[in-house]
Amino acid sequence: MAICKLFIRILKIQNAIPARSMCGYLQVEPGESEICSISYEKPTNVLQRTHKDLSDVTPFLSNTFNLAAYVNHSKTLQNLIDLNVNISKFEKKPYIIEKLLKLDFEKNMKSHIVFLSDYVNMEQMGEFFTKNPMIFCEHLEDLKTRVNYLESKRFSDSEIKRIISKNPYWLNFSTIRIDRRFGFYQQYFDLSGKNVRCLATTQPKLITYNLHHVKCNTFAIKEEMGFKDEEIKLLLLNKPKLWMINQRMLIERFNYIHNIMKIPHTTILENAGVLLSRVFRIKQRHLFLQSLGRAQYDPKKVNYVPIKALVEKTDVQFCNNFAKCDIDDFNMFLKTL
Repeated sequence: MAICKLFIRILKIQNAIPARSMCGYLQVEPGESEICSISYEKPTNVLQRTHKDLSDVTPFLSNTFNLAAYVNHSKTLQNLIDLNVNISKFEKKPYIIEKLLKLDFEKNMKSHIVFLSDYVNMEQMGEFFTKNPMIFCEHLEDLKTRVNYLESKRFSDSEIKRIISKNPYWLNFSTIRIDRRFGFYQQYFDLSGKNVRCLATTQPKLITYNLHHVKCNTFAIKEEMGFKDEEIKLLLLNKPKLWMINQRMLIERFNYIHNIMKIPHTTILENAGVLLSRVFRIKQRHLFLQSLGRAQYDPKKVNYVPIKALVEKTDVQFCNNFAKCDIDDFNMFLKTL
């Protein structure tokens, strides 16, 4: 970018030079008003020898899809690489590259890094800035105000660190927007202040998530899956990630577990993590247990298998602890599906 600016400046200087110094000038003899002659100055030989240092003269850098062309000329990019920032992630977002190249590391970025080091571990710093490089475009005073807001809402230091480190975009939201988000979840799900703090700490990304998506998943859980308001509240606090997954996939998982496997709402509520697993994984293990006559999910009956066994542990552990068979038998069964 600096070379590009230098090149443009040279062009502007050349354009500003009077015509007489570049190609010639008009000579009008006294008394001659209509007829004039043109004489040209001898152009400078561009190949003549010089004693000036031209080592810093490099080719003009045009628009590029690869930041590698700029790294050797940008101290900002070099410092980001030293922080383990994966700058290749920015190549598909030209507006980010344009903003970063305009920033001075000492003036615009260093103070942000020092401030964030109190809330993000150094090992995670590179990943943090890879996900949210636009944090450098936020005023440092605004970042401090947003942290102070969390403190005023009685979040502990450890909770604030978790929120900022787990959701790199949190500090890009103004205190007004965050306050409105807190109010939405508190009223929409009838939560207490303690519940909101718990939700924000457990899943910080949900607070800044698309609210339309949250409402659609709430509708699916209540109207299509049949959970009651109090049960929805428990699901939200225990497994808030359910509100961040695709609605179609969520309903598909519930239909298989509830309608095909005949697992009641109460059992699903106690083991809500099964709704976070892919259907094919649940289906594979369920059908295998069914082929062995061990698909028994009622704790009051013999050969009981907890429903969480369908989504947790490795296949070897599943076979040893619940299917009571060798892993080779399970692998052979999978080939028949």
